[in-house]
Amino acid sequence: MAHAADRRCVVIKADVHLAREGFTMDVQFQAEGSVLGVFGPSGAGKTTLINLIAGLEKPHRGSMALDQQTLFDAAQQIDVRTHQRRIGVVFQEHRLFPHYSVTGNLLYGARRENGDLDRVVTLLELSPLLDRRINQLSGGERQRIALGRALLSRPQLLLLDEPLASLDLRLRRQIIPYLRRVRDELRVPIVYVSHDLTEILQLTDQLLVLERGKSVGCGRYGEIVHTDAVLSVVHDRGMNNVLVARVLEHKAEDGVSVLEIGPREQGEPTGRLFAPLCAAEVGATVSISIRPWDIALAAAPVSGVSILNQVRGTVLRCTGHERRMLVDVNIGAPLIVEISRRSATTLHIEPGTPIVCLIKSHSVQFVGALGPGSPQ
Repeated sequence: MAHAADRRCVVIKADVHLAREGFTMDVQFQAEGSVLGVFGPSGAGKTTLINLIAGLEKPHRGSMALDQQTLFDAAQQIDVRTHQRRIGVVFQEHRLFPHYSVTGNLLYGARRENGDLDRVVTLLELSPLLDRRINQLSGGERQRIALGRALLSRPQLLLLDEPLASLDLRLRRQIIPYLRRVRDELRVPIVYVSHDLTEILQLTDQLLVLERGKSVGCGRYGEIVHTDAVLSVVHDRGMNNVLVARVLEHKAEDGVSVLEIGPREQGEPTGRLFAPLCAAEVGATVSISIRPWDIALAAAPVSGVSILNQVRGTVLRCTGHERRMLVDVNIGAPLIVEISRRSATTLHIEPGTPIVCLIKSHSVQFVGALGPGSPQ
């Protein structure tokens, strides 16, 4: 897997207004990174934003730029045509041609004959499917074909609009590793739209949050979630911690797997967690999730309790929101914890405070492997 520094980053700037019957969009943001996640409830304007970036819809005023290229500027009367923007789009419903073979669909819209086909076929593991018709494919296979077709147009930006929304959980877990491959190996910048925050956080921590046609926050998830505007959108819509972990061992007799969190220092792990027994092989790298309210904090390890995970950490940040406190704790990786204001006062929570995170093993959920074909 490529390091983050090896990925191609893109700068997107937007300050646009659009009004139509029953909906108004006023969005202002600047984002930089290899993947930008766009999150918000239904009707927030996520698909409209995708259409504006792609040139499928036109703002009534404002401007939009991709790196140094102005895509739209009402004041300067600039509106780059859709086919000139070199932007690939993958929609939820995939929009493949049923009368073409898989190969025909892949090559539709390709810029020219080149070696890209072999590379994309290898990357997305499409070789066994090339001679099939679309009606012979599963939903996950169809989305891989749609992704491959978009990549063969040689886009400078890839827009993915709820690409996994129609798939069940098993297929979603199969597709996300391929999206990581696109991010890391092809280095194609991505704007990824989803109503599933956990899904987004498996790809990026750079987030644009929309609500009712407005941008309420843009930046690193761990930073912007501390603002009231963003927290009000994400809290009851899947707010989560998504962490990378390594499988150290399986204790089948106890029904648990032992995980390692964070980078190793001189061969020693920075944090360990007990999780429900999983099928991933020892040594595999996996994504796990832990909800902020499934974590309790203590000033010191607690004896005589059934909670298996008592992980030492340090408070990085804490912010108050109505009846709750959000606390960032470093356990080898950053962890967002939600506790009551009273608990925060009792524990004297402040940056730098040593703390113990209490996490029930069944609160640690496996959400995916970090490579295609890795068992879950």
